Amino acid sequence: MIRKLNYKTESDFSVTYKLNKVNGIFNWYPYTEGFSKPFVDKMISIFNIKKGDLVLDPFGGCGTTALACCLQGINSLSIEVNPFMNLVVKAKTQTLELNPKLLRKQFNLIKEKLEDKKNIKKIPSFLEGKPFFNNHNLIKALKIKESILELDLPQKHRNFFLMQLSSILVKISDMVRATDLRYKKIKPGKLDIRDIFLDKIENGLNDLENIDSKKSGKSTILSADFCNLNSNADGFYGKIDYFITSPPYLNGTNYDRNTKLEMGFLDIIKTDDDLSNLRKKMVTAGINSTKTLNKYSRSLDFIKPLIKKVKEKAYDNRIPIMVEGYFNDMNLAIENLYRLLKKGGQGVMVIGDSQFGGVHIETDIILAKICELNKLHVKSIDVVRKRTSNNGMRLRESLIFVKK
Repeated sequence: MIRKLNYKTESDFSVTYKLNKVNGIFNWYPYTEGFSKPFVDKMISIFNIKKGDLVLDPFGGCGTTALACCLQGINSLSIEVNPFMNLVVKAKTQTLELNPKLLRKQFNLIKEKLEDKKNIKKIPSFLEGKPFFNNHNLIKALKIKESILELDLPQKHRNFFLMQLSSILVKISDMVRATDLRYKKIKPGKLDIRDIFLDKIENGLNDLENIDSKKSGKSTILSADFCNLNSNADGFYGKIDYFITSPPYLNGTNYDRNTKLEMGFLDIIKTDDDLSNLRKKMVTAGINSTKTLNKYSRSLDFIKPLIKKVKEKAYDNRIPIMVEGYFNDMNLAIENLYRLLKKGGQGVMVIGDSQFGGVHIETDIILAKICELNKLHVKSIDVVRKRTSNNGMRLRESLIFVKK
């Protein structure tokens, strides 16, 4: 198993989301679980990726890889199982094709529609009876949503407005996003939802007016579970030149529940069962996501001693199940990564390690071993960021560079 780690300085690689906060379109939807545009730009430079190449992000998230590639005229394929995050990626990349002046006219029509709207038709079933919002704030937001939907807008235009509205939902709710959605200690009370939305759209339109999108690359977005690819991916096997991605971290984050407000608000999910079913399609990464529909053909025997140690120390009996499930799921994902890459194709994976009960989970080294089991050559593991767990254990964030 590879154990050599190359330590780099954090300033060399922007592996956290924070630099996206000053990058216009990249910050349309706040998403702390991602890397930044400067990181993707650096990887494009390191790999010498050119127009005509095809870049994959198998865990598409908020679309940073897809959008950064678009802006450099590079074609990309983004795969994401979360249907709301797919909407975010579409809104960011497809809006580059649209005329900001036309969007501004449509914005004015939405404002006119909103002025005339007295009542909402219904509260989305997932949100009904749940204390996620001050009722005043929810009703005002739903009036905006219905005003958008009642206009005869092309889907790409509608996606832009719905995504911008969705991006303010946590802000105007009684919830705060962390490893999971939690109730705010101080609730915001009644807010001027209309003005918050209008400011958000105005900023988005300004971003579009200040960007050169004439040379944008083509972005293909698939709604799929990367561990179990559907037929939509058939045309891409053996076609991928490069990949730039950050899989879910094994850190207890509930990636599905973190977007349940947005999915419920947009009627993507209607019941708690819908949310549970989505969770079962995701990589196991949190203690609330240990149930899966995945079938495993390979036994990762080399992690058995680690799982035994975690089981002895864990404060929750779901933790060893989560750890083992995570690496089994990632094995399925890496199998598909191998199938999609061309011979000679290469890429980078950003990943952080973790600890449970004082047991260090060296995620980078384990994933590198799984890559090698799947015939992907690991060129290097570069540690680019030092972290500290809640119990004081030193942790790291790494880049795994591989080639087929």
